[in-house]
Amino acid sequence: MALIKKKRRRKVGRRRLRTRRFSTAYRQGKLDGFHRGKADGYAQGHSNALTATENAEPLRNVTPAVDVLVISAGYIPSLDIGVIQPFDHMRQHGNFQFEVKLDHEVSKEMIAAAKTIVFVRNVEPAAYTLLEWAHELRKRTVYVIDDNFLEIQPTTPVGVYYSDPTIRETFTKFLRNAQIVKVDAPDLGTYIEQKINRKVVYFPASVDFDWLDEQPRHEKKNDQIVIGYEGAAKDEEFAPVVPALMKILDYYGGFVRLEFFGYVPAPLAEHPSVSYEEGGMEYKNFIQKLNMSNWDIGLAPLGDTIFHKGKTNNKMREYGACRIAGIYSDNPVYSRWVTHGESGYLVPHTEEGWYEGLKDMIENPTLRIGIRENAEAVARQLFSLNTCVENWKKYILDTQAGG
Repeated sequence: MALIKKKRRRKVGRRRLRTRRFSTAYRQGKLDGFHRGKADGYAQGHSNALTATENAEPLRNVTPAVDVLVISAGYIPSLDIGVIQPFDHMRQHGNFQFEVKLDHEVSKEMIAAAKTIVFVRNVEPAAYTLLEWAHELRKRTVYVIDDNFLEIQPTTPVGVYYSDPTIRETFTKFLRNAQIVKVDAPDLGTYIEQKINRKVVYFPASVDFDWLDEQPRHEKKNDQIVIGYEGAAKDEEFAPVVPALMKILDYYGGFVRLEFFGYVPAPLAEHPSVSYEEGGMEYKNFIQKLNMSNWDIGLAPLGDTIFHKGKTNNKMREYGACRIAGIYSDNPVYSRWVTHGESGYLVPHTEEGWYEGLKDMIENPTLRIGIRENAEAVARQLFSLNTCVENWKKYILDTQAGG
């Protein structure tokens, strides 16, 4: 039989008494240490924070400051021609910064970071809210417009859109409440002054001749007459022009060719002497392509309505700059700038007017060459980029803005 070893009893009771004997002092010391450590830690942390703040660089706004924030309804040619061209020039030649945003991309912080807010063709109520924000933040506001949407007829999808009562009301509010309204056509400026009862700023857009001068000149290699048109769809304006062009093609046969860039009237689209290219390229590429086209004659039809009289002389600027002899509807948009037979050819906006005018230009090469040379000289004198920049500085921006 194995011996059973007697187990030694654990003295649990004594250990518990010992723990209890020192619990009051231990807990009080622990509590005092906790509070003292908390106070010391807070003081040290506060001191470190002050030191870090004093030594750190100031926090930067995530939205960089700019001289001008441009808010556009879309990336359209008039934005490039009338705003981005002169602003790019100012940025390259002085202390001037700008940003371009579509209206749905703009935040209040972006507006707060700019000195001047330039709106381009905005007509939506949401865009008008941005104008209100700009005024709340005491910013200078400019509304750039090159079309009279109050007189557009709802005969096309574009006309239907701008004839909507909400759009018309918002357009009128922009005209009435923007601090400066900038237009490219004097007739549009007069209309706004009479209807809205306020002063507007008028000066024409420009052509960057540096873009054209960097291209080599190429003379035509044949005697075929090329008649061209560049621009958006204008079915109504081309209504009297199309039958005149059909007569020209029938009469002269292969001696005359038509080139359309961006739009071609449907009755001419399948004609063997007619070519067509789509548009949509950046403006610099477009104007350089036009400059290399070597068109003998450039078409510029325009209707005789209040809406059309608010248009700009865009075709005259571009045809002249690109050494193209332009033939224009006898409309104040062009007649104010064109000397008939010298810097352009003005015709009644009728089928007969267009036919006779085109026939005269085709058969008179001396007339075409003289118009081409004079038109270029007029364009360089009146529509240079430097002139446009100076007008922006003088009439709209701070005189120091462009450096």
